[in-house]
Amino acid sequence: MDFLEKNWALIAANPIPFIAAAILVGGFVWAYASIHFSSQIANAKGQAELAEKQRDDFKNKLAVSTPDEAKTKLDRLEGELKGLNKIISVTIGYPWAPLAGRQIDDLAAALAKLEKHRVQIMYANQLGKDLAQTLFQAFQKAGWEGATFSDGGGAHLGIIAGAGAKKAALLKQAIETTTRLHVELDKPTVPEYGDLVYLFVGTNANENP
Repeated sequence: MDFLEKNWALIAANPIPFIAAAILVGGFVWAYASIHFSSQIANAKGQAELAEKQRDDFKNKLAVSTPDEAKTKLDRLEGELKGLNKIISVTIGYPWAPLAGRQIDDLAAALAKLEKHRVQIMYANQLGKDLAQTLFQAFQKAGWEGATFSDGGGAHLGIIAGAGAKKAALLKQAIETTTRLHVELDKPTVPEYGDLVYLFVGTNANENP
């Protein structure tokens, strides 16, 4: 504005050159703005198209149209998986026969002679729960206050004890000399877990163990 006021007389006397210069400068400004903003618009459009594609891919993979529907489907699948795991935990393998009263007494007597430490008695599924329970009873009767009883422990065949080859081997010997059970040493070459030994009743692959 100051430029126009100071040079108005000159512009009025020679309007054509100034108009041509204004048109030329305006053209450059318009061209720059067009290139600059068109690039930004193109980038924004590309991001929008990518987001839309990702959204469509997500819908196609889940075969749902809303987040609520996706959550419902995932909840249903999780429920089906839990049900399947429950069926597997009950039906895989053959039942383990629990220890009889005399066997519990004999095992307890053998365990009472050993140095006591922590022992975690576990079972793989319901088919081995009764046996694991009677093993736990023998430890309790022998005064092993560090003995615990629970499910879980992974997937194994037979009965295992570990880790290490010292404390676990003594438990193996006590069980095998007082019952008809066979115990495999698990991870006998690794260091023991402090004063903890696990005794795990896994899947029974034999109909008459």
